Amino acid sequence: MRFPDPQLRGFALPLVVTTSALLLLSSMSLQTLALHARQRSTQALVTAQNRDAERSVAMAFHQHAAGAHACLLALPSSEWEKSGVCPGVSSAALLSGHVADHDWELLDWQPQGAMAGTLRLGWSDGRQSRLDLELRS
Repeated sequence: MRFPDPQLRGFALPLVVTTSALLLLSSMSLQTLALHARQRSTQALVTAQNRDAERSVAMAFHQHAAGAHACLLALPSSEWEKSGVCPGVSSAALLSGHVADHDWELLDWQPQGAMAGTLRLGWSDGRQSRLDLELRS
């Protein structure tokens, strides 16, 4: 019966442990990279959804500007409720709404010339938006 060389004893266990540790670290690194990619993707989706909701509100304002509400959009929102500003026109449609599963409310409208203005919105999730609108006819 032949015994293994005493210098080679205990060689396999450290090799297996080291290899296992390297495989564990590399799989954890890959998992971390995948999680970061998912977070970036989720954040990009949320940003795109927010921009889409803002564009929807901007389109609604543009539609109102073409009709009877055009006289309101020529004035800052702080003056809309003054009597006689735009007889027979209600500003309710411009003060709040619902888009993309979020409610919004008008914080401020400041006209900039005859066909443009800055719109500030407050959203139901607590964020605020500032949009520069060009109101083309």
